[in-house]
Amino acid sequence: MKITLVKISRISAWLLLFLMILFIITGYSITGKYYMYKLIDPDFADKIHLLFDVPIIILFVIHSGIQVYYAFKRWGWIKKRKEIKKPKKPKKPKK
Repeated sequence: MKITLVKISRISAWLLLFLMILFIITGYSITGKYYMYKLIDPDFADKIHLLFDVPIIILFVIHSGIQVYYAFKRWGWIKKRKEIKKPKKPKKPKK
């Protein structure tokens, strides 16, 4: 499970980085700052900007949730679970 959470966290981090860069560029294109309107048409940028707000929130919650979980484990707030041993089956008597 640990490896899976680490992979999910890393993938969500890279996707979040890409989406945040795109979100910033489209935001500046909409407002016309820093000549970003030359890079992306403001009408198209507005559509992209509105489309990516929900995926950014979802990726942020996934990524930050996993990282907070690992921070709590590091700080000792979350302890390792004790393994539950399965009860032994009774041995059959020999004849």
